[in-house]
Amino acid sequence: MNNKVNILGTEYAILYDVAPEDMPENCDGCMDQSIKTISIAKIEPSRNSVKDLDDYKKKVLRHEITHAFLYESGCCVCSGSTDAWGMDETVTDWIAIQSPKLFKAFQDVGCL
Repeated sequence: MNNKVNILGTEYAILYDVAPEDMPENCDGCMDQSIKTISIAKIEPSRNSVKDLDDYKKKVLRHEITHAFLYESGCCVCSGSTDAWGMDETVTDWIAIQSPKLFKAFQDVGCL
């Protein structure tokens, strides 16, 4: 997997297998726009974990990349302007316009 991804012209470093003490509490992934990083926790198998941890880590990475796209698009500063954010036409347009770039970023880091 790659350790960098381009988010709308901004390069984010991807940190894998980050120690639990270096992650926010109860998080398997996080995006920090202030230092342009995406961190994926070191996840150990346990009886409470999903069996396919590689697939789960890809899901977490896609989630954090999506956060970065939303941040870099400016959506984080105006997301409180509607009661049904997930159904808002702005969100629909954003996904329709940005999805090719999202899929390319997912493909570049091998998390599809």
